[in-house]
Amino acid sequence: MATWLDLERELRTWRAAGETPTFWWRDDDADAPTAALERLLALADGHGAPLHLAVVPRDVSPELAPLLGQSGEVYVLQHGFAHVNHEPAGAPAAEVGQGRPATLKLRDLREGWRRLRAAQLPNLLPGLTPPWNRISHDTVVQLPRLGYRLLSTGYPRKARKAAPGLHRVNIHVDPIRWKRGPEFRQVEGTLELLTEHLARRRLGVVDPAEPTGLSTHHLQTGEPVWEFLDQLLERLTHRERGRWVRLASILESG
Repeated sequence: MATWLDLERELRTWRAAGETPTFWWRDDDADAPTAALERLLALADGHGAPLHLAVVPRDVSPELAPLLGQSGEVYVLQHGFAHVNHEPAGAPAAEVGQGRPATLKLRDLREGWRRLRAAQLPNLLPGLTPPWNRISHDTVVQLPRLGYRLLSTGYPRKARKAAPGLHRVNIHVDPIRWKRGPEFRQVEGTLELLTEHLARRRLGVVDPAEPTGLSTHHLQTGEPVWEFLDQLLERLTHRERGRWVRLASILESG
């Protein structure tokens, strides 16, 4: 388990090497304004951290776009279609996994993208974040043909492109543990994930160019997690300890 002091040591090690670690932030499962979403947006604005909101398209509310438009830097990614599990009993949950015909998966993704466009969400990026961070290979290779240019799942990426023309930028640090329902991983457990990924990047064990991804779920965030996030954003954002990445800049780079 790690402490705030361990994080400070790791950040100082990066600084001593003349490097600034990069981070990016993705929050999942939005489709309508809620008190939790408003709190999330206020937290991001308060720390000047770009937020990438994974929106479930099926029931996207017409009231979502005006709310997001009030925030400084919120970017929208497509979060599957309905966030429904189509895998057989006993298999890991997935909406675009192996347990469904490719034609149906692609049909849903197209319709989801159409609904996000129709909702006129600001800063909509051509990126897919599959529910449960799982997607079958046969779906991945079709994404560029559908117009997607970015894919975000979990764990350190093995390659910068998931398919030709398709950037991959994953998430690595989630303060919530999910196996027994959403529960706080606690400060020490979350900092362990963070410092480990930073150290592995610094040592070249994983791709050092992939920004360390923070994953949150505003609808399942309890007060201890909100307090932790506020402290974490304070430490990473200020005094030039880290730099937050906008995925739009990765797409612009080609």
